Amino acid sequence: MAATDIAVFGAGAWGTALAMAWARQGARVDLWGHPPSLVDQLVQTRRHPSLADVELPAGVTPRHDPADLFGAPLWVSALPTQVAPEVWRDLASRTPRRPELVVSVSKGILQHTFRRVSETLEPILGVPVGAFSGPTFADEVSRSRPSAIVLALPAAVPDGRAEALQAQLATPNLRVYLSRDVTGVELCGAFKNVLSIAAGLVESLGLGNNARAALITRGLAEMARLVEAMGGSRDTLMGLAGLGDLVLTATGPQSRNRTFGALVGKGMTVEAAAASLGNQVVEGVFTAEAALGMAETMGVDLPITREVVRLLAGEDPRASVERLMQRDLRPERD
Repeated sequence: MAATDIAVFGAGAWGTALAMAWARQGARVDLWGHPPSLVDQLVQTRRHPSLADVELPAGVTPRHDPADLFGAPLWVSALPTQVAPEVWRDLASRTPRRPELVVSVSKGILQHTFRRVSETLEPILGVPVGAFSGPTFADEVSRSRPSAIVLALPAAVPDGRAEALQAQLATPNLRVYLSRDVTGVELCGAFKNVLSIAAGLVESLGLGNNARAALITRGLAEMARLVEAMGGSRDTLMGLAGLGDLVLTATGPQSRNRTFGALVGKGMTVEAAAASLGNQVVEGVFTAEAALGMAETMGVDLPITREVVRLLAGEDPRASVERLMQRDLRPERD
């Protein structure tokens, strides 16, 4: 039997929160991250700087050397999306061993290739890669607050194995639903960050609850056009990974993307807004341009996303709102 049940590569708030949740259920979880000073802090204080009020359970072992994680039967990738391929190429070169599958918990689209995380990692690792996504703030999962999430696995993973993995990753306070729509789950998880930046803009400009509700609803329609064009399922859009995660991230006070959008809407530069958030990764910044590029290759219209890209380029926020309000009238289904 392996000394570790689950290896989490990426010791950000989300990867650490999941490690905590699984360890509380008795799993032995090894956790590796960067920079080394972060791992030092986890070892010495048993607390993550972004989850400072919650102590790591005994079952979580922070590791300085990623090689210590390679023997685990399940690998979880919690690395920031934009650096994940490069890091995994390096990690894969260090060991010939591979697990049966890898689960990615990162949300985003690769900025230069317009590819999803799973379709980028599968050829690097040579194993199926699934996605774990839904309306889940890291701090609430770390505190064992009731949450629900979707585990999306590709068809290469047999039904019996998929159900066993679903049971392994579920806890009494983290309900896991099984899906086979990896494409839809990943795209929803990425795209909702872009729409959440727009929601922050609406908030900062004082445009009211009507405008925010319209933004979320039309944003969901925009998400649907892209997901369905890429082969995802409408059921996913209306579920936890789609509507659920969008509502949470567009309205929740812990949302980095919403807060970032609000700061930019108040006149901060992109750089200043990021700095005010402690230079945490704001995935929607990277995903906006990538989603727009992906949509253009598919002939899909994403007007809200286009305005977010303009906003990030320094254009006047109120001009963006005006352009959206003055678009040609059309049936709601469009």
